[in-house]
Amino acid sequence: MIYKKDIEQLITQHKKSNLLNHWKEAQSYNTTKYSGEIRQNEILLWRSAHFLRGAYPIFYISFDHNNQLKEIKTGKNPYHTLLNRTVLTTYTVLMLIIITTNPCNTAIGYSCAITSIAILGYLVQKIIRKSETKDLIQELQETLEKIERTSNPEQTTKQTSNKSKTNEWSLSKITTRLFVYPFCILIIWIAITGLIPDGKIIHGVLAIIIALVYPISDLLIAFSKNKTTIPK
Repeated sequence: MIYKKDIEQLITQHKKSNLLNHWKEAQSYNTTKYSGEIRQNEILLWRSAHFLRGAYPIFYISFDHNNQLKEIKTGKNPYHTLLNRTVLTTYTVLMLIIITTNPCNTAIGYSCAITSIAILGYLVQKIIRKSETKDLIQELQETLEKIERTSNPEQTTKQTSNKSKTNEWSLSKITTRLFVYPFCILIIWIAITGLIPDGKIIHGVLAIIIALVYPISDLLIAFSKNKTTIPK
């Protein structure tokens, strides 16, 4: 069993879970320690992510009346929530300015271009955030399993979960890239040499953006996983 005192030992920086502290946490990349807030029947645990530093989750770890681990839930940190609202508000205000200060055709062109860029950013951000959140959850699971094995040596022969990290440079991954990357390049080439010169600028820009989503997110995730350190 895992007790509250075991989780408390993982915290090297005791902080309140508020907007200011999460903003400070997002300014650096912390791979070796957790920050946390200890409450009566709950511990809030977190650390920054590699690329999306401000988008890391908070682990809400609750305990029963015997201070034994009961459940773990995840949620957005306050800085991530504020950041999402700020981006949405900025986008809305920008669209209103463009629509009210430009002719109809120009406004439509600008709106489509900005919206396309926003969609690309959102998709890349979502893919990376999902991957990094999965890594953080796996790291915590491995840490808790290590604590449980240490606290219960008599159960060392018991079968434990073996969650190995996905090899981003395996044969299957490389084979997929050999097919998908040239296809993305082909789409970009068609957009640059065919759609845009024919006056289909919006279609060409959209095609380029869509073709860039997979390779950008794939490379960011692949290289970031090589630098991930599991907390001890």
